[in-house]
Amino acid sequence: MDLIKKGKLSDIIFKDLEKRIKGKEYEVGEKLPSENELSKFYKVSRVPVREALSRLVSMGYVESSQGKGSYVKTTSVADQVKAYTYESFNKKELLDLLEMRTVLEVQSAPLSALRRTEEDLKEIAAALKHFKKITTNQHVIGMEADYDFHKAIVISTKNEYMIQTFNNLQTVHRDALEFSLKLNIGKPEKRESVYEEHELIYEAIKNQSPEQAAKYMETHLFNMRRKLGDDRI
Repeated sequence: MDLIKKGKLSDIIFKDLEKRIKGKEYEVGEKLPSENELSKFYKVSRVPVREALSRLVSMGYVESSQGKGSYVKTTSVADQVKAYTYESFNKKELLDLLEMRTVLEVQSAPLSALRRTEEDLKEIAAALKHFKKITTNQHVIGMEADYDFHKAIVISTKNEYMIQTFNNLQTVHRDALEFSLKLNIGKPEKRESVYEEHELIYEAIKNQSPEQAAKYMETHLFNMRRKLGDDRI
């Protein structure tokens, strides 16, 4: 298959595989072709194939096991989102609000790296430590610890308008976090992966590296939005 070289290769491969899974070309429980077979089929290296498969896993379409390959888990992740009630928000409104939250927090992270005080850093570290503790308990969702981590970062920007906007998004933020984290219950490797994303953000802020802080925050929030079914990223 010759790919049109427009956009990121991994995105093109992801969308094609997603289409095939939704169209039930691959049934639930069926093993997907190996990375090597897919790279030959798409005529690309294994790197974009690996990225596309990782995204399929993060969104819940596929589950992967080292040494065994990747298997189709569901043909519609939308059903998981529809089964959850987001208070007064429908799915489109939710994803739009999370997109706005991404704009806010991707800008807040580098400002935090530049402006945070030692006291601010202690607050962020305390929230991270709490989240780490929660991560090891597979029966606890961990929403409060996750929310407190992000809130401490925004507060450390010292920008009152950013802080107020973040507070105004509190309801949708908490609902989305709860649903997203629920998807990881009983999946220690995914819970650990989310913790590691938080840790990278913290280290960048600690080291006062604004570029890294923005990069890691964007990656973290994009992963959450994909998990919730936002196919615009």
